[in-house]
Amino acid sequence: MPIRRPAPLAPPRQPTNADIDRVINAGSPPPAEVETSDVKFQMVIPSALCAVIDKLRRPTRTSRRAWILQAVYEKLEREDRLPRS
Repeated sequence: MPIRRPAPLAPPRQPTNADIDRVINAGSPPPAEVETSDVKFQMVIPSALCAVIDKLRRPTRTSRRAWILQAVYEKLEREDRLPRS
């Protein structure tokens, strides 16, 4: 039985503009807009809680950041603590 060379691989396909737009627009929309400047800070989340968040957000393909912000807004809204505009 002769040994055959593997078939050459096809060169990688160049992404189209539609592919690029799909990647750029794949992010989740931000939660409700707030009319104040953003505050940046770091937050440490226990790995067990992070695993639960990842499991819940995965079906919607929402980023952790957007998922956590939306959860905070929903909680504040339920407790009627959001500032009225």
